[in-house]
Amino acid sequence: MVEQQRSRGPDFSAVETISDRARGGGVILGHNRLAIIDLSSLGNQPMWDHTRGLCIVFNGEIYNYVELRHELAIRGHRFLSASDTEVILEAIKAWGADAFSRFNGMFALAVYDVAARTLLLARDRFGVKPLYFVCGRDKLHFASTSATMAHCAGLEPDLNYVARGIRYSLYDSDEHSPYQGMKAVRPGHVVKFHIDSAGRLASSETCFYDLQARVAEQVEVLATRNDCGLVEDLSVLLEDAVRIRLRADVPVAVSLSGGLDSSTVAALAARQPQTEFRGFTFGDPAVADSEGPLAAALGEQAGIRVSYIWPDLQTICDAFDRTLAAQGAPFPGASVIAQHLVFQTARAEGFKVLLGGQGGDEAFMGYRKFQAFHLSRLLARRDYWHALTFALSLFPMFIAERRRWVDSWQARNRYLKKSGMASVLQLPGTLMALGDDAGQSLRYRQMADVTTASLPTLLRYEDGNSMGNSIESRLPFLDYRVMEFGLALSEALKLRGGHGKWILREVAAGKIPEQIRVARYKRGFDVQEARWIEQGLGDCIRSRLRAVSGQIAQWLRPGVRLTEAFSNEHFRSRPATFAEATTLLWLAQVSNRATDVEQISASENR
Repeated sequence: MVEQQRSRGPDFSAVETISDRARGGGVILGHNRLAIIDLSSLGNQPMWDHTRGLCIVFNGEIYNYVELRHELAIRGHRFLSASDTEVILEAIKAWGADAFSRFNGMFALAVYDVAARTLLLARDRFGVKPLYFVCGRDKLHFASTSATMAHCAGLEPDLNYVARGIRYSLYDSDEHSPYQGMKAVRPGHVVKFHIDSAGRLASSETCFYDLQARVAEQVEVLATRNDCGLVEDLSVLLEDAVRIRLRADVPVAVSLSGGLDSSTVAALAARQPQTEFRGFTFGDPAVADSEGPLAAALGEQAGIRVSYIWPDLQTICDAFDRTLAAQGAPFPGASVIAQHLVFQTARAEGFKVLLGGQGGDEAFMGYRKFQAFHLSRLLARRDYWHALTFALSLFPMFIAERRRWVDSWQARNRYLKKSGMASVLQLPGTLMALGDDAGQSLRYRQMADVTTASLPTLLRYEDGNSMGNSIESRLPFLDYRVMEFGLALSEALKLRGGHGKWILREVAAGKIPEQIRVARYKRGFDVQEARWIEQGLGDCIRSRLRAVSGQIAQWLRPGVRLTEAFSNEHFRSRPATFAEATTLLWLAQVSNRATDVEQISASENR
């Protein structure tokens, strides 16, 4: 398992075996290190505390480790390293499970307590870092990647998982994993494992973070502030979130999308004391409809040296295979490939840490659907005057994004039908409601995006692509202070003047170019997917599907022909086509691995 996760930490690998002779069992902890804080061997894992009472394996960063270390030192705790990992160990010794709510960061970790004979698995508030486990009667496996354990245990794919992805562009949330019999540790939760009196493996789960309760508290606090005060409050919070995410003993750069969120993060980071700040963007400054020109303008204003990624079709086709391998699960579009290439380029240029803008849309109503939800509520309340005023304010956005409305219309069933988008694959029935409940505040729909309908799946793409290239991605908008603040704000501070994220645009004033700050056109990764498909990516995907046609036939509906179902025209007109293609290729890979495991098992039995 350690060997298969080498890309997550190529700097040092080790395995620690801890025997429990009294009960005839034990614990084996393995770790791959990506050295970022305290590059010495003292930061290696698995790590023991200095009394050898606790042993930890940990993926992520605790950004407020400096402040926690100081607080613990005052309490008499000793430190042998300068790493945040040791701070976690001492914090658990000081505060027990209450330590997790003190951490400002992203983490997936396992801690074994020798005296108590317990193992804790814990995951950060929003699930930035993945953590999967398979628990049997007398054996527990856990890892940062689902494919690692599935390969070892010969687990079958979970078709409900892929059905949600194809029909709703939603894969990961709560306990869901890509494999049957495997669970994810839920964000903001701790799972404790121990051996019960009957000698069986037992577990209990506790929640250390309640998003809804925290946001409710913030609503009351923010109600006393005026608009100007709230803009200043957000500015201070976001600047601090960026500042602590620059803590590293290696250079830090930023992933730029040409949009408001990553541009704001980049501009704030570039203001911090450092010799030079670098950015990586998917685009070409000479190609007007790419993100290159906007990234160039930001780089000039903020003093950021930008590297541009604008590959040829052969590079894109090669990256398709690497992206599927890094994700370890299906994905729904070519933007995930573009993201993979950004991380790949940054790693090739020597960077281990990239800041990103993920989470801004969820916190501040950046998605266009929130404008539609707000308008529908006004109409439902028969508030026709405000509905008309709001609709007119959106007109410039309609004009700016007129080419994208076709795509949005084609994918409308994701929100309008509980059955989601149609598919040519034979999949289990799934029913989900991704629309809006007009009887509740829109912030509850935002929180659904954070916990279920958007962020968990996006974080899987982010983690797979970054760690697949041995890079740590740090996301200031997922600082819990910023997220809670954004969710607690009134709709009027997020939807105003035909814009989403109004308050964030106010914070960004003077820091980023105006053509980015007030843009009507929403930027993601502008990958020109249709052009890629026409110029060769479509042929590339079809050739890979044909190569495994015998294996994937069982998942296609009767009468479906690969060449027709995955034609260039269908890639353009059927929103689920790309996800269906990656699903079939992933299922073929999984079935191959399962066959290998069965053959090895049969050989061992002989």
